[in-house]
Amino acid sequence: MNGAAYAIILGGGRSARMGHAKRDLMLHGRSLVARAVDACRGRAVVVVVSPELPPDVDAGRVVLTYEDPPFGGPVAGIAAGLAALPPARADDQVLLLACDLAQVAGAVARLDLAVLGPDGACLIDADDTPQYLTARYRRAALSSAVSSADPRNRSVQRTLGGLRLTLIPAVGLTADLDTPEEAAAAGVVPPPL
Repeated sequence: MNGAAYAIILGGGRSARMGHAKRDLMLHGRSLVARAVDACRGRAVVVVVSPELPPDVDAGRVVLTYEDPPFGGPVAGIAAGLAALPPARADDQVLLLACDLAQVAGAVARLDLAVLGPDGACLIDADDTPQYLTARYRRAALSSAVSSADPRNRSVQRTLGGLRLTLIPAVGLTADLDTPEEAAAAGVVPPPL
């Protein structure tokens, strides 16, 4: 491989249904973003797309950036994360993660073992639905898909659905947390006040 391995963690949404910023939610005493950063060990650069970092994330371990305009949606977040990476080289890969994965270490381990399709690999849930925000992409393919149109408020499915990905069954690893009930079922709690 001539390229480098990078990671982008998306943590900039409004979290309206959750009632708390998802990046600050805690599992086993650590924020979900800190757990995602830990799962990305070995990447040349880890970019966190968020207005701020939780207190338990070492700012020296990540590049912090934010989409413009703020709250422009996940595709705008991916574009901001890609823009924060060093200049591209052939065969670069990008691990893309939403910050609200309770089983992030297991998801990353599964993706790290995946044989990439022409454009990458992504986990699929129990309903065989691709989880595009739990995936490892060839950087050139991800960049091309994201730059094909204005990324603001653009659907992830519409943007990344045409990529040629290896689909990897990962029941239990892809569950993201959108509501307080889902968080509570996963043992995730709001941050301390």
